[in-house]
Amino acid sequence: MRDLSAHFSRSELQCRCCGRLQIDSRLLDGLEKLRAQAGTPVVIHAGYRCPEHNAAVGGVPHSEHTLGLAADIALPGLSLQRMYELALEVPQFAQGGIGVYDGGFLHVDVREHRARWARVSGQYVGVAALVREPELVATADAEHAQESKSAQDSQGGSKNSEDLFLL
Repeated sequence: MRDLSAHFSRSELQCRCCGRLQIDSRLLDGLEKLRAQAGTPVVIHAGYRCPEHNAAVGGVPHSEHTLGLAADIALPGLSLQRMYELALEVPQFAQGGIGVYDGGFLHVDVREHRARWARVSGQYVGVAALVREPELVATADAEHAQESKSAQDSQGGSKNSEDLFLL
């Protein structure tokens, strides 16, 4: 047991420059759910930031970090795509903000509205620049399976049940 929740401590989430901490309980709950779903520890790169520290690191004005609503995180061993998919499965983050960064980490927050973005080479762009929405991945997989089946059928492929497989 850590000092903020089962798996997270004050030292992980406090401001790196001054040690202050302001944290919304919904963020901690979401981080715990994400850890449970991923089956791996969540590495916190940044949690709360005082306004001075936020400005020093180039954070956007009025960042959710300065309100205790956000964390920049990584899930070791998982791709950016998989981290994004897992974050979407956490209600607190699915209903809030998820940003994907070309540095291999996510920003997750519990703001009051849904927001998605990516940051590539220092520029904010649409999330599709780095990841695909899970429903798009599933659609693409289904289309690929249909194309493969059509190609097999046009080449006179067998339609015996033992030739069928699931993708």
